[in-house]
Amino acid sequence: MRAQSRRQKLRRLCSAVCPSPAAADSSFILLASSLVIIALCCLLPVAWVVLQIALNRHVITGMGLDGFRVALLGRTILYNGAVGVVAVLLGLPAAWVLGRGRGWPAAAVGLVLPISLLMPSLVIAYGWKQLVRVLGLDFLPASWPDVARCVWSLATWLWPVPAMLVGLALRRSDAQVQQQALLDGVLKRVMFRQVLGPMVASGCIVSLLAMQEFAVYEPTGISVVATEVRMVFETGAFSSPDNPITQIMGAQPPAEGSASQQARAAAAVATAMPMLVVIAILAILAMLGARVLSAADQVDTPDFPRALEAPVAATLLSWLIVAVTLAVPLVALGMSLKRPFDVMRWWGEFSPQILGTLVVAGITGTVAAAVGFGSVFRPTRGLLVVAILSFLIGGQILAIALIRLYNRPWLGWVYDGVAIMVMAYVGRFGWIVLWAAAMTWGRPWRGLRDLAAVDGATAAQTARHVIWPLAWPTLGAATMFVLILSLSEVPATVLISPQRPQMLVPMLMTWVHMLRYDPMIEASLAMAGIVIALGAIAVALGWIGNRWSRMIPTTLAAMMLISGCGDRARPQAIWCSTGVGPAQVIYPRAIAYSPLDDTFFIVDRQARIQHLDRRGKCIGEWRTPQWAQGKPVGLSVGPDGNLYVPDTHYHRVLVYSPDGRLVRQWGQQGTGPGQFIYPTDVAFDSKGRIFVSEYGDNDRVQVFDEAGNCLYAFGSFGDGPGQLSRPQSMVIRDDLLYITDSCNHRLSVFKTDGTFVRTMGKVGSGAGEFRFPYGLDLDNNGRLVVCEFGNNRVQLIDRHTGRGVAMWGMAGREPGELAYPWGVAVDRHGRVVAVDAGNNRLQVFEF
Repeated sequence: MRAQSRRQKLRRLCSAVCPSPAAADSSFILLASSLVIIALCCLLPVAWVVLQIALNRHVITGMGLDGFRVALLGRTILYNGAVGVVAVLLGLPAAWVLGRGRGWPAAAVGLVLPISLLMPSLVIAYGWKQLVRVLGLDFLPASWPDVARCVWSLATWLWPVPAMLVGLALRRSDAQVQQQALLDGVLKRVMFRQVLGPMVASGCIVSLLAMQEFAVYEPTGISVVATEVRMVFETGAFSSPDNPITQIMGAQPPAEGSASQQARAAAAVATAMPMLVVIAILAILAMLGARVLSAADQVDTPDFPRALEAPVAATLLSWLIVAVTLAVPLVALGMSLKRPFDVMRWWGEFSPQILGTLVVAGITGTVAAAVGFGSVFRPTRGLLVVAILSFLIGGQILAIALIRLYNRPWLGWVYDGVAIMVMAYVGRFGWIVLWAAAMTWGRPWRGLRDLAAVDGATAAQTARHVIWPLAWPTLGAATMFVLILSLSEVPATVLISPQRPQMLVPMLMTWVHMLRYDPMIEASLAMAGIVIALGAIAVALGWIGNRWSRMIPTTLAAMMLISGCGDRARPQAIWCSTGVGPAQVIYPRAIAYSPLDDTFFIVDRQARIQHLDRRGKCIGEWRTPQWAQGKPVGLSVGPDGNLYVPDTHYHRVLVYSPDGRLVRQWGQQGTGPGQFIYPTDVAFDSKGRIFVSEYGDNDRVQVFDEAGNCLYAFGSFGDGPGQLSRPQSMVIRDDLLYITDSCNHRLSVFKTDGTFVRTMGKVGSGAGEFRFPYGLDLDNNGRLVVCEFGNNRVQLIDRHTGRGVAMWGMAGREPGELAYPWGVAVDRHGRVVAVDAGNNRLQVFEF
């Protein structure tokens, strides 16, 4: 009777189908859209990687596995293998509950598990870093305790993978076999044999995922293959014992630093090759270990008896692990937040990046939905294989491939817009919706398709009127999963670093190295809140009734609607390019002008200081004595003509002669007089006094005499009058000190004796408003020139009224556009030189 009723229902569904040409055309368009999307997002990048390997065999051969590279690969396998082992051990109690649990406590475990996996890896890692700080522990960068922290951070992020896979295997395992084993007293041994394959598979998958992440290892200076791939692509320098992460290869001649993007991309692929081989091996082992899942799908097993039910202790232990791995890092972030949380301030600070992230993720979800629902019309096993390969090459290599494919003048609308990010995310996670669509061609669904075909329905009619109404919760959940992962993806997002629209993850990656930084903490908690909220929607999606009958497809053309355009003034000149040679930079951070000889000094993320003439030509260069822990973020030229360098992460001020000779230094780590946490800038008044700003729970300005003796200090951390939150840059005019109070999104004004005068500006994008003002200088008319990291512009401010007089720049990659600018300097000719950090260049213009 049930079969007859189902057959009658299918007859009604199929008879309601209108076999019109328009319906057939729409089905064809939807399927064709899926093919085109996967080709653009997955097939082309994979083909590019294969082509690079084929065309650059000499590069790969030249990078033989010497002692350093063997050690590098060994570290990568050891650390990430440990991540896999720890994650499996953490996941076993939850797997037991998922596989053999009953009631709402067990079901709730399954609903909560994905939330940890959906979190950005750097947010979880930063949370554990804050816990270490709260506990008063001090791990040396790249030490074994620091490595253990990174391994633990990755394991607590990825442990839901083994929990869900092993739990699924246990749920599908034959309960009758287990019941007989219970009677024979060998239940544990039998269950272990049943889940051994999924345990190995999940451990391999966790290790594979961990190998693709660099955001957890890089901020602390731990060298693994993923961190080296990013560095090689940015600098063009191959890995060597002298070139782990934070420095370039000392023996390498400068000419090597001038490699083109094409050469750097080829070198990055060559650097990643050993890791890609290991990933391929892990993927094969995972597939072999997971065969039990597909095999179990071919048998129907009865419900398990209560004797096999997971004990209450396993449920309690599962919830304890959930609390430790998810709640503890988030609570540690909240405990580390010093300033009170203010929703309006938070929205003012991060609204452009949050909106940009949501827009890109939303479009990605729409495209993923089109792929998933379109792939129901025909078996798409080939597309699934291509999408999995695209995922396995990793976010960094995928991003490099997309950059090389679409970084062309006639494709600027793709490369400089939202399209490239959507392609990156579909390339990373498109396999999820394809896998969900492939499930509709499995054994439970084939009977429905065959029955509909017997009743005269075409494949398109069956998909639209039979499969869609039944499978839309699965396809919708897969779409939501892709959308949420797009919010928190790190490797590809950081490497591409989109500007239209801006996204939150690149800003988090800029801040993640800081010991305790309120904007980083607030943004991390905001990202966690968004992920939890959307995760709840995805869970609720599974409970919605089968009421939707169709999904209207969306193609890549929709991605261009928000690319936007705006007026921009072209610069007079662009100085520097990407690299480590003369007049080349890697993420420049600060600039200073020397009026004595009409020259400039710049410093970049390689701790390399370059001396440039008035045309941007390099006339000298040197490096700071140490750089592994971090690089300077400020430069100033003193009245004596020497260059003053606040060596931010070494808690001191370095003084160099113009030719790079270290003259003197002062300062040490601490909060007392003459001590620093993170010094940022140096300024000088007419009386010969030296002003040094600093941040890091010690946000203040200290004043020294010419010999470096501390005279007095003023300011404290906070957002009240006279308080500071990351004072980044300073200038002095008419005995008034002007400070970019960066994280308060304002300018603070003091008398040089430390008396507070006023603040100027508030958070926003209008004239006279700021979003993370970093760089500061005075023009020849005494007006303030402010460089805004968050608004990607340079603003001219009347220093008497705080009124915005003019603005230059907008977010982007083209001339006249800026990406995360850090500093600004004005020369005697009235030219403004902006440090366009995210674009690895300086732009010269006039208001």
